[in-house]
Amino acid sequence: MKILLTSFYDLGKQPKIIAEIVDKYKSENIEFDIVDFSIDNPEINIDQYDVLGIYAPMHTATVLSIEFLKNKSLPKKVFTFGLYGSVLEDFNSSIKHISNIENGELDSFLDINKNKLFSLKNNIPNRDILPDISNYAHLVNGSSNLIAGSVETTYGCKHSCTHCPIPISFNGNFKTYSLEKILLDVENQVNSGAMHISFNDPDFFNGPIHALKILENLNTKFPEVTYDSTIKVEHIIKYEKYFKELSSLNMIFVISAFETTNDEVLTILEKNHSSDDLSNAIEISQTNNIDIRPTWMPFSPWTNQKDLIDIIKLIENYKLRETVDPIQLTIKLLIPKNSLILQRSEIKGYLKDYDKNSLSYMWDYKNEEVNILQVSLFNYLLDTPDLDEHSQYLGMVKIIENMTQSNLISDLNYSYKNVPKLSETWFCCAEPSQIQLDRIKTNTALI
Repeated sequence: MKILLTSFYDLGKQPKIIAEIVDKYKSENIEFDIVDFSIDNPEINIDQYDVLGIYAPMHTATVLSIEFLKNKSLPKKVFTFGLYGSVLEDFNSSIKHISNIENGELDSFLDINKNKLFSLKNNIPNRDILPDISNYAHLVNGSSNLIAGSVETTYGCKHSCTHCPIPISFNGNFKTYSLEKILLDVENQVNSGAMHISFNDPDFFNGPIHALKILENLNTKFPEVTYDSTIKVEHIIKYEKYFKELSSLNMIFVISAFETTNDEVLTILEKNHSSDDLSNAIEISQTNNIDIRPTWMPFSPWTNQKDLIDIIKLIENYKLRETVDPIQLTIKLLIPKNSLILQRSEIKGYLKDYDKNSLSYMWDYKNEEVNILQVSLFNYLLDTPDLDEHSQYLGMVKIIENMTQSNLISDLNYSYKNVPKLSETWFCCAEPSQIQLDRIKTNTALI
């Protein structure tokens, strides 16, 4: 049996789950080919394969996979896996969505037996079968450009943010990977050149004791390696006591989904934090010398112009220009099929039809002037690709000032700092843009 496993984009990371699938089913009777189209674009004769597997971890990847599938004669067996697998199945009913590679669902579909020694909790993925780690995201820190690896301490998430795709699949549950698996997986990546590791858990503090134990072990074994993670605002505040330890263990920055300063929207998104909590989270991180990289989703049906003013004021007050990527100030709410936000009564008056081509529901703004602002900001980024991000930020602030008749820049002698960041900087809970689709293969910092 010949099986082609494909990935189209996974935020600049190796598609580790593909290696897990190969490990689960490898035998002398099965031949696997792997293509990551974010790295390479070979000519593929799909007719030679008995099975096609498509990794759909995020909306952007799913859009790209649909483009690939157009006008192609597919094998009799096609399956998809990842958070957006159900969306891809809905787009093409001949594609089978495998919701859980741990259970026997894929075994039955392929009609093959798994390796009896395989368990997702303990299996150390063979990353050698994937494109070399140097092809993926790097840590950009001043003049340094270091290879970055990635690992998860858990899978799933215990939270139910209504705009996030993860609760759709995991329903508020998460599981942990074994310590041995994580340590050996990181060791293999370090041996391949990684000098920085991203923890890709939806929330590194879903299980804070487990996470800290792993980080302590990694730091002991690889004292020169640095780390980053994603932590919810509510957990930054709840587990403030752990932040000093994070800093001592080479956690150089933390990504946190701030989303907006609008408390009405934060309630609809069920983020479990308020606008006042944002300042607290920033101060905790800065006190412990950890850069905080807020991610934003400023534009939703309920956005008003004041929200953008408040976001810029927060950035300026805490001197966060370096840790907010300009594209973040244009991000719009994405509503895929089965999104939990569809259960919120607040969305009903703004929701439009499901667009099968964009794999999402369309929606209207409560305030049309906000739509004009979003389009103006995004078009500015499209029109200024050669500007550095500092200049782009200032240009976007000027647009906000002009359209809201406000004055937001008071520090005319802002001292810019070199701060560490990954070379892939957009996130999955957002409407994909042409900038994203065009830059997937550049492996450079967005904007």
